[in-house]
Amino acid sequence: MMRKLLSASVITHFVHELGLPPQADEHYEWVIVRVVNNNHNTRRLSSEAHTAIKASITSIPSGRQRRLKIALDHVLLYLQQVCQWQLPEDKTRLYPDQRYHWIKHVMFHARLGGAVYNHYTRQEWALQYKTLNAAELINLLAIEVAPLSLTFWIDVLQRPNSIEVFEEKITLLVSHPTTRKDELPSFSRYALTPVACRALVAYHKRVRTHKTTRRVTEASIMSAFNEVVESLHVLHPQLKRSYPNPIKAREWHLAMQAIWHCEYGYPPELLLDMVQPTRHCAYSRATVSDWHTRKALSALHTLPFKAYSTQSSLKASENSGITATAKDAPRSWYWPHLALLKRLNNEPRSALETELNTDVEWRVEDVLPTLFLLFTIELILHGGVKRDRLSYSTLVKYTGIYNKLPGPLSYLEASDPIRCDEWAKAAFESQDSDEQQWLVYNFLRFMSHQALTDHLDLTQFQCPTQSMNVDAYRLDAEEVHRAAEVLLDSPNGALLPRLFSAVALLLSFYGALRRGEIIRLRLRDVLSTSLNGAQFRLHITETCEGTTKSGQSRYVHVVMPTCAANLLTALLEIKRTCDPNTPLLGFEGESRNSRERHYLYPVTQALKALYGNQVRFHHLRHSGAHLLTLQGLSLACGFYEHSGVDVLSSEMLTKAACEARFAFWLEGREFSEVNDGLLLDVISDQLGHRYYATTRLCYLHGIEWLPQFFSQPRAYSRRALEALLGKPACAFVLSLPKMAVQQPNHDDSSGNGKVTLSDAQLTEFLLISPFGSTLPNADLSKMQSPVSTDDDALLRTLRNVEYNNQYPKITFTPRSHPVPAFQWQTEALVTALKSGEMGFDTVSAFWQLTGRHRVIGLSKAQRSALAQLGPINRLDDRQFSVSFACNQSNAKAFKALFRAPLFHCFNLSFLLLQNRKQSPKRKLALINTLFGQRGEAITAQTIAEGESQFIVTFSLIPDSALLFRTLMNYLH
Repeated sequence: MMRKLLSASVITHFVHELGLPPQADEHYEWVIVRVVNNNHNTRRLSSEAHTAIKASITSIPSGRQRRLKIALDHVLLYLQQVCQWQLPEDKTRLYPDQRYHWIKHVMFHARLGGAVYNHYTRQEWALQYKTLNAAELINLLAIEVAPLSLTFWIDVLQRPNSIEVFEEKITLLVSHPTTRKDELPSFSRYALTPVACRALVAYHKRVRTHKTTRRVTEASIMSAFNEVVESLHVLHPQLKRSYPNPIKAREWHLAMQAIWHCEYGYPPELLLDMVQPTRHCAYSRATVSDWHTRKALSALHTLPFKAYSTQSSLKASENSGITATAKDAPRSWYWPHLALLKRLNNEPRSALETELNTDVEWRVEDVLPTLFLLFTIELILHGGVKRDRLSYSTLVKYTGIYNKLPGPLSYLEASDPIRCDEWAKAAFESQDSDEQQWLVYNFLRFMSHQALTDHLDLTQFQCPTQSMNVDAYRLDAEEVHRAAEVLLDSPNGALLPRLFSAVALLLSFYGALRRGEIIRLRLRDVLSTSLNGAQFRLHITETCEGTTKSGQSRYVHVVMPTCAANLLTALLEIKRTCDPNTPLLGFEGESRNSRERHYLYPVTQALKALYGNQVRFHHLRHSGAHLLTLQGLSLACGFYEHSGVDVLSSEMLTKAACEARFAFWLEGREFSEVNDGLLLDVISDQLGHRYYATTRLCYLHGIEWLPQFFSQPRAYSRRALEALLGKPACAFVLSLPKMAVQQPNHDDSSGNGKVTLSDAQLTEFLLISPFGSTLPNADLSKMQSPVSTDDDALLRTLRNVEYNNQYPKITFTPRSHPVPAFQWQTEALVTALKSGEMGFDTVSAFWQLTGRHRVIGLSKAQRSALAQLGPINRLDDRQFSVSFACNQSNAKAFKALFRAPLFHCFNLSFLLLQNRKQSPKRKLALINTLFGQRGEAITAQTIAEGESQFIVTFSLIPDSALLFRTLMNYLH
């Protein structure tokens, strides 16, 4: 299987993209066979295997040995850069050495590149864009957009729908080549300048109008380019001596790269990003309906089975684990997707619309039936990757592996990242054929986009010689803060869990942390490093709950907006009395699995509700890595005027914020005083990556955001602006004050007066012109109301639930009306914790005694029982008593009321005051059998006169007068 996925043609294409001369296919095939044979299905080449391959090469007594050594370097470079392999220590210099050889080839053609660039800049292409032929257009695109190879540019010319407005930039979608039928399609984005955009649109329009346009080939393009080079011999006679023969496509490609390196100032690493589209993957935004958002947010901070399973079943599963399943039940009941498929085969799809949009039932003991039902519904509604509508037989094929998977998969196993990955690996490896494995992998891909199993790691199922499948997506700071707002403002969750979830969200974004790193953070690992509290240092290291992914510790330096920093500071103040080894998120004594379910799962719920099911928790880390890279490049290039960013991102991209983010490295120096060649390595170290290539491929999506750091403003004549924007739009632009000051002669009617504009400015004007409105706009799905950004915005949102009396409600039976739940996590409690008046251990003890995350309260029947048993007599700040007759009727009411979880936080004692004229034996027996429990004190006293009394005293176990008052207020 590995052998099929790695071929000589793949390596040749990779080397061609670099502009390097490839070796013959037979040399690559020789190396590939030995690399595959020495690999054990991992993305790693051992030192022993590398030594054995080198020994085989050195044993060859001819010049073929030299070519095989080069072929080995090319193959290993591909495996390291594209497939993310870890190479032996003696090959750590392989990439820098190959990069040196590549840049040496680029500089060899710098003279040609300089001549072509000078020829290009002497012409006003904005006036000629409507008439450019294919060769001229490709030259323009290679100089304006990216120095891609001819293969990519010819493909672009054949795709008329490759232009899209994205994040207020005009972008070009460049498709990645595929080598297998089952390979998922991927693409990257490049920023189109206004001139390039108008030229490409005009070319596609001419092709549609004149269908007899000659097919574009590499030979025709190079023939036209060589004519241009010949015309340059007069001004550049040295070109004829350097290139006596016609220039080849590889030399043209290297000359274009030289322009970007020498004229635009791209360093080699970033130039490679512009040269190779396969080094990065882009994404498209999905349109999320208001109905989807409302429905998903209504379930925020609730576990998926809550509406259908009792809370006691989860508690039992947590204590003992779940292994049983309803295997004896009819298949159509146990596997609901089978019933749905049967109806689909017999009824029109329109008749199933209601059922396809109905809430599904989750079973605590096995979530597979529900997952397969959701999988089937998604395939019916949205089709497959390549087809919009799947046939019945295809649906049966895709879902038919339900009985070939190990089962059951309990809710606890599915929500635990480690156990879920183990189950998925067992499911994949238990299949007998490649086809069955692919069907299982397809189902696992679906699972990875469900909120419950969002953490599933799919990389373990990819062939090591296959390029990494990148799950590309990112969010901006405003979108992250909007998710934080809905987490904090939800009426479903208690105050502290809402706070924990919001902090997890913000740390994952601003710290670019993995979910495991967040859940393992301890109080001692979080340190505020600035006087204003907006900077933090996080220690990512091994704890008793697990180790880091790389096995090494690191410090992550975080800078947040004040509103986000205040939320984290509030959490640290709340836990000020805790032991330093206490987890940052959660209550004392709470398990890791419980913290993941109740604090990370809601984050996934919020992201999917707001931005679509394709968004995962891990995309917060992608988004944080992107922000970190923008901050680093802003420092390196001295560029802080970013276009198309939200208010919060703009705040994080100011010079002060960027310097604060890298203060640990700058150490008080200016950026010009440090070795800027280490910047990308510093960024990768912050992310816990060994190579920048991992950061580039898996985390930094697209490349449309990079040219803004290197592009320089250009001068445009009035005629050029009229050609690009149209006369009305041009007149509007020139009337703006910042444009008017550039035109001292306002009466210039020749149209030759110049104004200077950056690409971002001209793009902004082009998008508001009539032409811009015709471009496909991917930003329409992103339009939402802005979030509040003042310093206390998130803390104020956290308090809104209490201020607006939006407490959660609890339903005890399917037919009963919901009643207000007991909400003990109040603003007064938070104030007491911050001031040190109460310890967090007290809060944790109360939380454990009252059912942990269970929503508790008094039903209507329990309120009636309270009225029956008599008024509550408050004794002091921690005790109350109830006095009632000792009989069986009151015993039933007592059990229904005072044995409920709400009163588990009390120690009970029973006092029987019996008149001396009656024997206490009968009542004591009744107390022992119907009222008391083991360990509870039962006392009997004889009184000389008066009626007998039965008094039950309740003593609050946690030492907190505040919690006692809160409970008393709820009872009354």
